[in-house]
Amino acid sequence: MSSIMRFCAKWYQDATAKELRKYGLKYQDILNEWHPDVQTAIARLSPEELSNRNKRIKRAIDLSLKHSELSKEAQESYDPYHEYLPMERAAKERVERMSYKH
Repeated sequence: MSSIMRFCAKWYQDATAKELRKYGLKYQDILNEWHPDVQTAIARLSPEELSNRNKRIKRAIDLSLKHSELSKEAQESYDPYHEYLPMERAAKERVERMSYKH
């Protein structure tokens, strides 16, 4: 990858992380829930992980409606790129199901 692309990718990742931190979201919270892999991964979450995900989304909606954001201390403690959805497993299973159909 060229240095310009790496710079742009890093800038985009940092900008996205900053916006996600404002609302206490993780990157996987904003993935399209209608995608079959995301649906499968969400269905595989433990009740505790699913509850945490729903709480993050509700809090983000509430903060957005109030035109507010998390405190700076809370934002700094968040890692928006920490993965919790088993996306690789869900994608692998979908590919396997597709291969059996053909």
